[in-house]
Amino acid sequence: MKKVEVYFLINLGAILSLFAIEGELSIYMQRQDDILKNVAQDKLQTLVEISNVESNYDDSDYYRLFFNVEGQYEQGSIQFEPSFTTSIVEVEGDSIKVDDSFVWELDSIEVVPFTEEGDENRYVAKVKVTSIEETYLNQPFDVNLGVKFIPDIDTVTYAQWTKAFGDYTVTDKLLEIIDAEVSSKGSFEMIREFDTPITLIYMDGQQAEFFVLFDKEKYTVLKGLDWEIPFSIGGVNSEADFNIEISGGKDLVSETQTGLPRSFIKGKGLSDGTIEIVGLRKRDKKSSVTKAKVVVVDPQYSTLNEDKEIYIGEQYVFDSRVKDVDRDRISVKVSGSAVNSKTFNSFEAKLKPKSRGKVKFETFVDGRAVKGLSRELAVKKIPPPKLEFKRMGKGTNNMLLTVTTYGNKNGKKAVVPLSGIYGKLEEEQAEKRVGNRRVVKYSFEMDEPQFGTTTEIRIKVLDKYKAETISDNEFEYYD
Repeated sequence: MKKVEVYFLINLGAILSLFAIEGELSIYMQRQDDILKNVAQDKLQTLVEISNVESNYDDSDYYRLFFNVEGQYEQGSIQFEPSFTTSIVEVEGDSIKVDDSFVWELDSIEVVPFTEEGDENRYVAKVKVTSIEETYLNQPFDVNLGVKFIPDIDTVTYAQWTKAFGDYTVTDKLLEIIDAEVSSKGSFEMIREFDTPITLIYMDGQQAEFFVLFDKEKYTVLKGLDWEIPFSIGGVNSEADFNIEISGGKDLVSETQTGLPRSFIKGKGLSDGTIEIVGLRKRDKKSSVTKAKVVVVDPQYSTLNEDKEIYIGEQYVFDSRVKDVDRDRISVKVSGSAVNSKTFNSFEAKLKPKSRGKVKFETFVDGRAVKGLSRELAVKKIPPPKLEFKRMGKGTNNMLLTVTTYGNKNGKKAVVPLSGIYGKLEEEQAEKRVGNRRVVKYSFEMDEPQFGTTTEIRIKVLDKYKAETISDNEFEYYD
């Protein structure tokens, strides 16, 4: 009886220890999920980019802020919740006091697609200036663009995340968390804060206050390219009523164009600096000063093009959009041994090569070649499917198969195991398009060899163009 009690106590202790371990394991797993949720939030922040920001007052009633939204999101899912805020202003008699500890926010901002250029990724935020309290005009507003979207993560990003984490299972777990968040909330939400404040202005020349004012405190221009920066003038009725002088950064400015309500300075992206403009109203000698910083950056493509080759008989579209440059200023020159030279007056170059060789894409802005923005691709006959094998962990017989097919309209038609596979292929990643390729992933377990220590794996892949590849690979089998 005492032995039974001892055994019972031992077993009870083991059970309690097991419960304790399971509890700790549950807490540990929960911590892992929380960490991955934070990682997912960080990764999603990089999926959408705001670019090509511009503003104008072409409509006398509205201030209009234009911007492009580029990234990996489902078309039609994008929504905005913009916020324009500035410090509280208190008017006491003839004096004005600004309280930085509290903010005042515009309550009516409309964001709509900008369709005049036929660009589905271009939007405009409209603010009715005449509806704003006068004390808040001519003040800088901080702009936060609340963005809601449904992520659509492509295979390039999937591969980058997998490489960063060292394991595709972590990436898959991240995608599960992202899908769960989107399913529960309907979309992913984030905030994009504009680099510099914007200023809302009455464009009525009859107002008593005279001002000269840049829209922003900082402008990014492209190295080696001509630039044009607008500024606003108010409190005058005609160009004859005022004078403009460049009092700082003269070496940056090559030309000044005065006008009402908008004037422009022009220059070339050679060096950074600060430009200061002084305006003088002639009738009463009132003056106004405005400053803006010019930052020169190297030109970059808006969309990373990772294609290294294109194929005979297939149409190829080269996207030559440049960050911080309006696309109607862009053209593309195509040359090389595989094509006849041609210039496209568009940011897109479309071609269908008929022979092997090379093709070069050169990007132009305002008719001038942009240094560093050119790509050369090989033109080849469409290759057969490619099979790549990778062991899913050290010392394991579980394998990951990546199947790549080539061509814009191609894809896998059949993936057939011939030998060396235990069980069946399990699809790990559905077929996704990456440029002019398509990629699909499978997992499987190697079959035990009948003789020796290696297993020969033979898998046949047939694509939609009827090209066939049969693998002939041997891998060490672990007991």
